[in-house]
Formats: sequence, structure tokens, C-alpha cells
Amino acid sequence: MKNAIVSVSLRVLAIGLVGLSVGACVGNVSGQLTLPAEQATTASYYVQRHDKDSRDLASTIAQSMQKRGLQATAGVESARPADVAYVVTYVDKWMWDMRMYLYNLRIDVRDAKDMSIVGYGESMQSSLKAMGQTHEDIVDNALDKMFPR
Repeated sequence: MKNAIVSVSLRVLAIGLVGLSVGACVGNVSGQLTLPAEQATTASYYVQRHDKDSRDLASTIAQSMQKRGLQATAGVESARPADVAYVVTYVDKWMWDMRMYLYNLRIDVRDAKDMSIVGYGESMQSSLKAMGQTHEDIVDNALDKMFPR
């Protein structure tokens, strides 16, 4: 009887540990762009930095867009060029788990005329999934959903 209880307890513990380790590696990437491909590749973009961005993700996003052959610049809202076609905004959520890591990043592409969303890319990862990744990698993951390389 005692051996059966120990055996069942060990099985439950093993199942719990497997479930925990699988759940700790969670990640999700989603997004889409509604612009025609030619329009998306020839348009001008302005990545608008938000007030609480101490890491200057706006510049990182603009640089990643430039590497994809897009015309992108970054800065604060008051410096936005009047002739830009699309404004890129983002929401970044950082977490602490033995280190700071970018938990969730959503990037929106908006029409500069009325600020309506014409595309988005989002990347979310747990602490273990983010191991070995930089915030540049997370930016690339989100942008890949709108502007595949």
C-alpha cells in the first residue's frame, strides 16, 4: 500500500514537472498587413517613440525596417515629418525573471492621415522562451509578420 502511494505521488510529480517545463517555454507571434506589397515597400514610415521608452525601441524598430529595405525613421511625435505615409506605434511590456526581458511587443502601422491601423505584428514570449534572445530579435519576430524578409 505504501509503495503504491509513493509510486502514484512520483507519477503526479513527474507529470507536473513536465507540464511546468512545457508551459514555461511559451511564445506566440501574430500579425498581418493590409497594404498591397508594392505600396508597403515604397511607402515612408515614421516610428513614433513613446514617452516611457527608456531603451529607444523606436530606433531599433526603424533600423530593423531599414534592413528590410523600407524607408523608416524614428523620433518623438513632435518631430514627425508632415509628408510621412505611415506612423508606426508600439507597446512594449518588460518582465523581470532573474533578468529584464521583453515579454510582449505589439507594433502597429497606422495611416498618417487618420491614424487607423493598417497592420500589426506582435511577439510574446515567456522567460525561458526569451533566453538567449535580445530585444532586437523580438522586434524582428513582430516585424516578420508584416514585412517578411
